[in-house]
Amino acid sequence: MKNTNLKFSNNLIKVRKDKKMSQEELASKLFLTRQSISKWETGESVPDMNNLIQLAQILDVGLDQLVLGIEPQSSLKVNRMQQAFSHIMEQDEADKDWHQNHRWRQWQYSHINNGWEWLARYWWVLFALIAMISYFISNFLGKPM
Repeated sequence: MKNTNLKFSNNLIKVRKDKKMSQEELASKLFLTRQSISKWETGESVPDMNNLIQLAQILDVGLDQLVLGIEPQSSLKVNRMQQAFSHIMEQDEADKDWHQNHRWRQWQYSHINNGWEWLARYWWVLFALIAMISYFISNFLGKPM
């Protein structure tokens, strides 16, 4: 019985702190004294069934979680999924380097304001045009290159 009391005490402390509630706030909601909550948390005494049910309702947890420390299966699955996704979504150094190295894409796809910007981006097209024009001119004049 003592082991169950300690488990309940630890669970009560954990759940109360998770809900960011002080002993005084919890006691006022249960219409009890702070010392009663303190005795429950130290394991000196245990609440009766009515107070236990009210406690579970106020803290918004099930009796299994409050008394035995058994978390509902859905919250365990959610916690596992959150841990998996948080690991995936963390940005590491490789991601930062990739974003730094590919910053040129913003420039590449931005609006072209004048001919000089076009030349800066597409200078290779100019060389291709000159090569094609010189090829056709040389063939037209009959002098192969």
